[in-house]
Amino acid sequence: MRWAKILAFAAFLAVGCSGTADAEDPDVRFSLEMITHHRQTLKLADMVKGRSTDTFVTGLATKLRTGERTEIDVMSNWLTMWNMPLPKGATYQMTGSATTADFTALQSRTGPEFDQMWLTTLSKHLTTGVMMAQIVVATGDHAPTGDLARRIVREQRQEIADIGQHLT
Repeated sequence: MRWAKILAFAAFLAVGCSGTADAEDPDVRFSLEMITHHRQTLKLADMVKGRSTDTFVTGLATKLRTGERTEIDVMSNWLTMWNMPLPKGATYQMTGSATTADFTALQSRTGPEFDQMWLTTLSKHLTTGVMMAQIVVATGDHAPTGDLARRIVREQRQEIADIGQHLT
């Protein structure tokens, strides 16, 4: 229910922001890149099933699937209003993002070994998301994007801290 309210509120705020933009606009660039980044997060979350029985890992994967999908929907709506094409695929090459090698290494692991590698990979990946969000907070001018980015910074920093606690 909370996500439905957030989505409705974001759509309401963005109504006055329709029009054509370009991919170099910080708010547009953020949505384009963050959608791809979130798709990688979803790919990571989907790897947990059948590889982990750790309740922290499985719970975090479930939480990420719900939140990231909702945020993808919000940013996709903004891109549509800005007459921008939605990004294709889940390949994003920013330092710290999950790589093909990370996914390959995770595929061959299960149990505690998977959990540790998954949490370490996810933590680095979320740190990249925080950096992306901080950039748009500093450079963007679309208020709803700034609001989303600040929430991403806050929530992902907490998730990174929780992961650190779980790994120790």
